[in-house]
Amino acid sequence: MWIYLLKFSALLAIFLVFYKVFLEQATMHQFKRFYLLAAFLMAMGIPAITFTEYVLMEPQTLITEIAQASTLGQNSTLINEPITYFPYILWSLYGLGVALFTIKFVINLSGVIKRIRNNPKEKSGPCQHVLLQDPIAPHTFFSYVFFNKKKYKSHQIPQEVFWHEETHAKQKHSLDILLLELLQIVLWFHPLIYIAKHFIKLNHEFLADEAVLNKGVTTSTYQKIVLAFSSPDIPEPILSNSINYSSIKKRIIIMKTHTSKKALWLKSLLLLPLLALLLYSFSDKEIVELEQHTNSSKATTQSDIIADDSIIVTEDIEININRHGQLLVKLSLVKIEDLSTILSKYNQDLTKEQRSQTVRSFITIDKDTPKKVIQQVEAILTDYGVAIINILGNEALAQEKGATKAEIKEYNALASKYNSQTKGKYVIKTKDMRRLKQLYDRMTTEQKASAEPFPNFPPPPPPAAAPKVIKNSALPPPPPIPADVPEADRLAYEKAVKNYKKGNPGLVYDHMIEDGELVEIIVIADEDTVAPPPPPMPPSKHLAKLAEEGAKFYMNGNPISSEEALKIAEKNKDININIEGVDSEPPMVKITTKTKKN
Repeated sequence: MWIYLLKFSALLAIFLVFYKVFLEQATMHQFKRFYLLAAFLMAMGIPAITFTEYVLMEPQTLITEIAQASTLGQNSTLINEPITYFPYILWSLYGLGVALFTIKFVINLSGVIKRIRNNPKEKSGPCQHVLLQDPIAPHTFFSYVFFNKKKYKSHQIPQEVFWHEETHAKQKHSLDILLLELLQIVLWFHPLIYIAKHFIKLNHEFLADEAVLNKGVTTSTYQKIVLAFSSPDIPEPILSNSINYSSIKKRIIIMKTHTSKKALWLKSLLLLPLLALLLYSFSDKEIVELEQHTNSSKATTQSDIIADDSIIVTEDIEININRHGQLLVKLSLVKIEDLSTILSKYNQDLTKEQRSQTVRSFITIDKDTPKKVIQQVEAILTDYGVAIINILGNEALAQEKGATKAEIKEYNALASKYNSQTKGKYVIKTKDMRRLKQLYDRMTTEQKASAEPFPNFPPPPPPAAAPKVIKNSALPPPPPIPADVPEADRLAYEKAVKNYKKGNPGLVYDHMIEDGELVEIIVIADEDTVAPPPPPMPPSKHLAKLAEEGAKFYMNGNPISSEEALKIAEKNKDININIEGVDSEPPMVKITTKTKKN
């Protein structure tokens, strides 16, 4: 906040100094009007611009010991800092100033509106002349021009004054003044606001004076008229443009000045290097360090157990979010609404269910990254389907939210199920193991302390060497079923043995636990991972294959050619096909028609 205010002040001061030195005396008043208004926009906008540079950095070792991190947090000493009331005092004074200037603005505006409503008016072209009893100098508020009624009726006001005020109305100078008054309410404490306001109102008079002189009025005659209306006894009206605005001497000097076109171009071109220098000096610069994640830096913990019968190659998803909420995916800036489209290009050969079990995602954040953006990215990743969402760069934020009540309930049910199993024997489902680990990692330290303890899953045995495939060889027999086991464990054991015999990824092995006891582990693979059997080959294709092998074909005991057999198989579905002598050469294919039952 303070840095932004200092940058705004410095920029506005530079723009005003440039105006005072190079532009004020120049006769390009329309350009000067828009320059002064744009100076505020540039002074407010340049400090908000951020140039982002992305730099690749060497990977750093990630600390995944959550328990250790929580211990450090518990052992740290809390320091009670004394409460300072200085910020509260400053904000109170600022709020009081805003309230006072708002009241002043409302009173002045309502006073102008009241004078318009309560006094007679006369239409004159695009303007309306409001006639007042007070001894005032002519002044303008939008299309309303205020005159003293006595001088107006007695024709004591020169035509040049009417032209002057009509220029203010046509060019809508009151709009500039209203914008400045509103800005003054917010920045009432800033001295540069009052200086800029003076420059803008004075330039309005330059514009009106120039319009009068362009109608053929001599400079000396108009100067005498301006001096005649510059009585110090008449106060300058608020929220209006008045012909008796101060700095009469400077207005007379400008009337006599003429700037060449070459000088105007040179002064205008000076703005380009000034803007470039200010943009480079006062804009914000951010260097984003992109970590090159390696397989070792993304290694899973020891409790991750893989017991699948096939290898699925996945592509990890890496998303960087800076403190402005900008997303970087594969060194390209991505809008949050386009993230789903970008993710659809990852792992296109996998289904959402497969992605939810295998794909890992990594979100690298800054300490000031907006939490709302992080939550949106997490929701998009969850909808896309990922197994793990790792938030890197701010461990405190990554564990801040924790698991939901529904997730804690699901974890407690699974953990209680495995913690209550018979001692000495564990029946484990790999799907449950993955889900338990995912839910446990999502919980905060407080949630872990109040939840069921994580089951003491033993590590899986080391993978065996790839076996040699021998044709027609039988699987070795599984270990026998113990006699003294509960019914539920016996059924689970039989299921594992059944999977073992079928060659599915069910696994039985022994494990030595901490107290030296040898326990038996049964790992049951997910049921949906077993592939369905292939569909049978159509009869026509089967017969075509046999024909290539030189088979002999018979139809109801009569020999036929292979072409006739194929036609019969394609047209007639109510046939029986019997193949004899598969191991002999050539095979015999006997086709008979099915007997219909009455």
